Amino acid sequence: DAEEFMGGVETACKGKSYDALPEAFKFFIEAQFKTIDVDGDGSIGLEEFRYDCVSRMAYSNVEVLDEAFKKVAEGDSLSLARYKDLYAQFLGNPDESCVACSLFGPLPEL
Repeated sequence: DAEEFMGGVETACKGKSYDALPEAFKFFIEAQFKTIDVDGDGSIGLEEFRYDCVSRMAYSNVEVLDEAFKKVAEGDSLSLARYKDLYAQFLGNPDESCVACSLFGPLPEL
């Protein structure tokens, strides 16, 4: 069930860096990056970020996506190394105000 799954993710990821994550998580994260990096240049640009976000959720305007991208990007792109670091933070940091929470665009409050 969902609670059991969430407990497993918390046990496997809470407080851990990317390198300390289980291999299956690392494989998934790197594969996800490659899926988002449509042009294959080794980084995620603004257009790729926007497309990835809107494939999961509808947004009222593109500016909210641009703001999220500015938080996670290094200049005008998001490198694999930065993506891996932020993804590990997203999984393992309970602080909902951390920068990693913008990795998938602005998330709705639950």
